[in-house]
Amino acid sequence: MEKKVKVKPRKAVKIIVFIFLIFLLLFLYARYINTHGFDVKEIAVIDENLNDAYNGLKIVHFSDIHYGRTTLEEDLKDIVEEINYLNPDIIVFTGDLFDKESVSEEEVDLMSKYFGELEARLFKFAVIGDYDQKYLDKYQSILENSGFTLLDNSSKLVYDNSSVPINFVGLSNTKDVNKLYNANYFTITLVHQPDLIKNIHGSNLVLSGHSMGGQIKIPFIGGIIKKDGAETYINDYYEIDNQKLYISNGIGTENFSFRLFNKPSITLYRLYNN
Repeated sequence: MEKKVKVKPRKAVKIIVFIFLIFLLLFLYARYINTHGFDVKEIAVIDENLNDAYNGLKIVHFSDIHYGRTTLEEDLKDIVEEINYLNPDIIVFTGDLFDKESVSEEEVDLMSKYFGELEARLFKFAVIGDYDQKYLDKYQSILENSGFTLLDNSSKLVYDNSSVPINFVGLSNTKDVNKLYNANYFTITLVHQPDLIKNIHGSNLVLSGHSMGGQIKIPFIGGIIKKDGAETYINDYYEIDNQKLYISNGIGTENFSFRLFNKPSITLYRLYNN
């Protein structure tokens, strides 16, 4: 006859306390440790279509600051210092600057100051995020005051010691954008929402934000929190129709002030053709 194993009350209490402590530690880690500081990711992007003149071009990509939630002024100082230390040729910001619907003039001045201190040898580009739409005039003012070029369903040809440019395209949506692409140029597309790549054709490289890597990551599974505009593409890297898509983990947090196994980050891309 099979014997039933009884768990002693004292042992059961120990198990419950142990489980509680594990969840408490995860909570504290996700709320107070993993939301602060940031990693610097370095990625070599290799594409044989890149002109020799741009071998080694350095692009720094940052996104989703969501200032005012878990990102504060001290964090901005650190971001500016680190990006400038990387000595980029191009800086790109893929949207969502603040984490609220209204922005004060003092906050406009603050962000203009720090964005203005970012140094790029050639250009600083930005696109519009979903939060940025809520205070668009002030967002545009911040970018203008700090030397950023806003790409809003528009493009910019960047020349650097070559008669052949790189085409930078920035999209808020994908309506009637085919005219922005030219098969003769190596093209880098900036978008806020990564799912827009479904309607993008002819770009060599696509840089995006918005998903923040799912904000909560599970080892061997990846990001688990999906949202509009990042339901299909949520993790770090994909290749779609010969287009490389890289998604920034972002700097801040959205909706809730937690990150788990998903450190804020900025990314340095080095471009090569072999």
